[in-house]
Amino acid sequence: MLTSPASAVSAPVDAASSLKFGDATSKRAVVVIEGGGSSHPFTTPWDACDGGRIPYVQALVDAKLPVFTAPGYTNHAESTWGLTGCPLQPPVELQWNTSAYPTQAAQSVLGFLGYLRATYGYQTFDLVGYSYGGVISRATIAELKKTPKSGKYLPAFSYAQQAVDAGVKIPTLITLNTPHLGGPAYDIANNPAKYLVPVTQGWGRQIANAGTGLRYFLDTDGAGDIQFLTTAPHAKQNPKSWDAKQVGVLDDVALTLIAGDYCAETCGTSSSPAKTMNVPRTDGTVPVYSQLMLPCPSACPVVPGSVFIPKGLVPDSVVRKTFPVVHSLWDTWRNGLPNILSVANNPASIKYLVTTVTSQWQKAGVPLLAS
Repeated sequence: MLTSPASAVSAPVDAASSLKFGDATSKRAVVVIEGGGSSHPFTTPWDACDGGRIPYVQALVDAKLPVFTAPGYTNHAESTWGLTGCPLQPPVELQWNTSAYPTQAAQSVLGFLGYLRATYGYQTFDLVGYSYGGVISRATIAELKKTPKSGKYLPAFSYAQQAVDAGVKIPTLITLNTPHLGGPAYDIANNPAKYLVPVTQGWGRQIANAGTGLRYFLDTDGAGDIQFLTTAPHAKQNPKSWDAKQVGVLDDVALTLIAGDYCAETCGTSSSPAKTMNVPRTDGTVPVYSQLMLPCPSACPVVPGSVFIPKGLVPDSVVRKTFPVVHSLWDTWRNGLPNILSVANNPASIKYLVTTVTSQWQKAGVPLLAS
């Protein structure tokens, strides 16, 4: 079992008060699923690690929403990853492998939702997925909808089966800077010998630098999610592809896609290619079209070329919103940009996220937590 060190465990809230906490919001909660290739500790509305919460998560908590973060671990690191003072981490089968294929990771996240239901009384969950966490969120919704009642999951994933059998609901999904359709930086990370030169020529040095950095995660953390996020799986029609199997999954989900478009061929560095290049905008790592699940504008640069979006993959009711932000603090650091340009730290994108979630609650007549 992967848990936080004994010295870092906080006393859990007693079951009675926890269940009352769930009842206070008509058994509805927000679950944040963070990015791939790194570890993420389990946090609750009442308890976090000593270092506090990520700004956008804290903003959701400050808005009187009951927010949990789904625990995730890398191939060789526990979910607390050395952080201290973290809440007691759930059993390992409820911690998603942030380097795993979406369907595999989604089984753990679905189990985590079942755990929150069984432990705290929640029945309905709004998902917020950052980066690869947005893909995992979609996969979790698919698992919930496609899993038959009574019998698919082995005992190790009994909480996932409980979530299905109990009729857990996911009415809302908001993704932040998610590479839904992959991106050329992941091509470089997966095969630098083949893609480094053509991607640099077609997209600019800032995407090449991003790909080189992602390669580091692949080498050090075994980030297999990078292989899934290459552009080839999204480049042509394939009825057996993962995208094709997601058609219709989000039809009854309020889907909001938030993207960053701060970067084009330059991104805060004088060493980028000339501005005469016709480069699609990115957040420094992921193209905007991938974040918004749209066709590549006019003509993509060579690699990856066009992308194919199956009809019905994205519901007509989707809401798309773009901000002049970058993918992560890593993008701000390597491009010499202020931290507030990271989507997770940006006041404008955070305000929009909070407003989107709270408006869904207000629409459903669900009370926020009392002050």
